[in-house]
Amino acid sequence: MSTDTAEQSGTHRLHAWQTELIRRTDRPDTRTLGDSTTGVNAGESDVSIRQERGRTWLYKVWESDRRAGSFHLYAPATGEVHRITPRQASLLRADHWDRSAPEEARGCPPAPPADAWDESEIEELAALIRPFDGTGWQFPDLPPDARLEQPRVRVLMLNPTEQCNIRCTYCYYGGAYPGTRPHQTASPAADMVKAAIDLFVTGEERLEPAQRAVYFFGGEPLMAFDQLKQAVLTLEERKREVGSHLENLIIQVNSNGMLLTPGIVDFLVEHDIYLNISIDGPNHDRYRIDRRGRGTHDRVRERTDWLAEYRPEYFASRVAVICVLSAPLDEASLYRYFSEWPTALRALAWDFDLLLPGGEESYSDFRQMFAEQRRVWDLFVASHRLPSDTRERSGRYRFAFSHGFLHRSFHRALNQPVRDGGPRLGHLLGVQLVPGNEYLVLGSDGTLYSSYEYQSPDFAVGHTDRGVDPVAGVEQLGMFRDAVQAGSCRTCWAAPMCTVTVPEAPFRASDTAGTVQEKVTAKRARCMSERENLEQGLRARADIEDAFGAQALRGHREDWARQAEGGSRVDYFHA
Repeated sequence: MSTDTAEQSGTHRLHAWQTELIRRTDRPDTRTLGDSTTGVNAGESDVSIRQERGRTWLYKVWESDRRAGSFHLYAPATGEVHRITPRQASLLRADHWDRSAPEEARGCPPAPPADAWDESEIEELAALIRPFDGTGWQFPDLPPDARLEQPRVRVLMLNPTEQCNIRCTYCYYGGAYPGTRPHQTASPAADMVKAAIDLFVTGEERLEPAQRAVYFFGGEPLMAFDQLKQAVLTLEERKREVGSHLENLIIQVNSNGMLLTPGIVDFLVEHDIYLNISIDGPNHDRYRIDRRGRGTHDRVRERTDWLAEYRPEYFASRVAVICVLSAPLDEASLYRYFSEWPTALRALAWDFDLLLPGGEESYSDFRQMFAEQRRVWDLFVASHRLPSDTRERSGRYRFAFSHGFLHRSFHRALNQPVRDGGPRLGHLLGVQLVPGNEYLVLGSDGTLYSSYEYQSPDFAVGHTDRGVDPVAGVEQLGMFRDAVQAGSCRTCWAAPMCTVTVPEAPFRASDTAGTVQEKVTAKRARCMSERENLEQGLRARADIEDAFGAQALRGHREDWARQAEGGSRVDYFHA
C-alpha cells in the first residue's frame, strides 16, 4: 500500500506522513554491500532478512541448546522447520555473500570466501526458504464490505463496578499507562448491562456452537455482587427469550478473592460460573497492596484456602489460580510456592502471565525476564520424556504449561498451517475479527469498547443506546493495518505466527509526530517479546522431536485439533 493511501481513503487510514514516520523509525538494522542487503530485527543478533537479486529471504536460524552443532531453520514462507548443516547456518548468518575473505559469521564457524560457495548450495537453501519477489510481506486489505451491521461478539466483558478494594501498582487502571481509564467508583446502569447482553445473545444459529464467554472484571466485581448477580440472571433470561442454548458459553468472574462469602460462592456454584483468583506468589505483596499500602497476600490466601474446603468439588472443577509474572522474576521460587501450597494443587488450573497494557513501561524488564522464561521452556521440553498421560499429571509440566507466553507460542510454532510460499499473508498478525467482534467491553457510561485495556475514545465502537457503530472497528483495523504494512512487520520472520493485535499497536490518524514515535517505541518492545517467545516455541518443537520423537508432540496436536473443532469461526476479516 502506498503512503498516500490515507488521503485517498479518508478516516479508515493513517496519514501519509504518519506511515512514512513509522517506516523510518520501526525498521530492522540493515547493512548494504553492493546489491546485497542483510537485516537484523530489534532485539536480535542474527541475520534473518536478506535481499538478493530482487528477492527477499526471510528466515530464522538457531543452534540447539541441547546438542551443539545441531542447527534448524524456520522458513516462514512455507511454515516448515528444517534441519540444516553448520555450513548452511554460516551462510545464512553471514553479513553478506560477496566478500572475498573469511570472517566470523555471528557465532558460527568462519564462512568461506564468496567464490568458495557453490551456487547450488544457495539454491538448495532457496528451495527451503522460498525467497519471493518484492521487499516484504503483503498483508491483506480490508474487505470493502467489512462492516459490523450484525455484531457477532465472541467475548463480552462486563464491569459491575470500576471500584476496587485494593490498589495493585501494575493495574491497567492505576494511572501508570497512557490511554487507559483511571481508577474510579463508577458502575454501568442496569439498562446498559441489559443492552450489552442483548448484543451478545442474538439467537443467531451460526453462533450457537461457537466457543464464547462472558467475563466479569472490575475494579473488583464482588464489590458489586448484587449487580453481578442481576447481570447473570439477565443473561439467562435473554437466552430463554431468544431460544438460545449457547452450549459452549463460559461465564467467568475474575477476582482478588478477598470478598468471597458462602452466599456469593453458592450463587457461583448454582449458575456454573468459573472463578479466577489472583495471587502472585512470592511477589504478591510487592505489587498487590491495599489502599493503605499494606500487602494483601495473607488475606487472599486465607479466602482461597477457605473456598477449597467449603466447596471442594467446585474448587477442583471451576476455580483457577491466576499469577501475574513480574520483576524480579524467579521461576524456581514461583514453582516452590505453588507446588508446596496444597490448596493450589487442588485448583482446576494455574495461569501465569505477564501484564501487558501496551505502554513502554510494561517492557522495561523484559531482557532480565527472558533468562527466567527460558528456564520454563527447558522444564517444558524435559517433561516430554514422560508418556503423554503421565506428563499431564506431572507438577513440573503443569507449572511450565501454565505460563501463557509458553502455551500460546508453542501451539503457534507447532500447529501453524503450511503455506505454499510467496509474500501474501492471509491474515493481519494476531487479528481474526474486526474490533468489536472479538471483544466487546462495556464501560461504566454505556460506551462500548473493543479493548479491555484501552477504555478510551480511540477504542470506542459504539454505545448501548445505539448499538455497535458498524464503521468504528473497521477504522481501528484500517489504521492498524497501515502501521503494520509500513513498519518492521513486513520483514519479520515471525509475522505468520504473530499474536500482536490492534491494542498493541494503537496508531491513530489523530496522533502527533511525538505520539507516533512513542507508540513505535512501545510496539518495537512488544515485537521483541513476541519474537523471543516464538523462537523459544520453535526451539522447543525441534528439541522435543529430536530428543523424544515425533510421538511426543502428538498429544499437543490432537489437543489443538479438538480446540479447533470446538468452536466455529465467526470472523469477517480474511484474505
